[in-house]
Amino acid sequence: MLTFSFISLLFAQEPTNKDSKSTDSDSTEETEVPESVPNEKEKDSEKQKDEAKKDIEEEEFLYHASEDIVVYGQGEVDRRRKLLENNLKDNGYRNGKRRGDKVVFQPETVWKPSLVVYDSGWVDLKKTPPRFEPWIKGRKDNKWRYLSCIPPFTPMCVRAGGWMITKRRAQHSKTAIVDQHLYDIQFWQQAVVGVGMQERLEVQLPDQLDAIWSDPSSRPYTERRKEILGLWATRTCTPEGNQASEVIASFLEFEVQASEYPLRKEELAEIQRLDRCERSLNLSVSN
Repeated sequence: MLTFSFISLLFAQEPTNKDSKSTDSDSTEETEVPESVPNEKEKDSEKQKDEAKKDIEEEEFLYHASEDIVVYGQGEVDRRRKLLENNLKDNGYRNGKRRGDKVVFQPETVWKPSLVVYDSGWVDLKKTPPRFEPWIKGRKDNKWRYLSCIPPFTPMCVRAGGWMITKRRAQHSKTAIVDQHLYDIQFWQQAVVGVGMQERLEVQLPDQLDAIWSDPSSRPYTERRKEILGLWATRTCTPEGNQASEVIASFLEFEVQASEYPLRKEELAEIQRLDRCERSLNLSVSN
């Protein structure tokens, strides 16, 4: 009886392996530190870093792609134009007002210059003209503010500081605006030039070549071939010029050489001699 009691006492005091494992796991779970959840500031910071990295990669792509033509669409032009307009608003300019083929952005501060952005890509800076605005503060859509402009307070509503500043100060403010928005302006102008170049290569230049070759007048075909060859030889020694010369070479190959009045060997040799860009005009010329 005493032996049985002693054995029961040992089993009651000695923990099993299963109990020890569960105890260890419980202690481990208690010591685990919960994962930290990123707050809104950290998320915004990460988002800004990703956007900055994307902009840098895009700049590097455009820099290293100088030997090629980057093809832009009208959607890319509109996107970059919107970026320029938003940056102007963030730096104290009002919403632009369209006037024909241009949009005029006037500043909140009258002595700063107005920006005139043309659809063609040209950007001009001019003195801000006088404005007639209520001198009391308030919501801009509140027309009752104009009651403050009735005589004898009318002169207080005329803001003509843009025309009264000196030329030196005006030039300084223009330079500051250009330096501040130079990247935005050039970023948009790149897309404008790209779209214009694409239209020139795909529409305008083929139409010009077709008009020369299909002229209904009695102009000799020798002169027509000479004019087209002159266009090919006078293209600039740039990626854009090389693209234009390829369009002209294709027209010569598939239109001129396939007609009853193809190029002769001496004409081809002469134009190759005059070419200053070391381009080759490989055409199939019959004897």
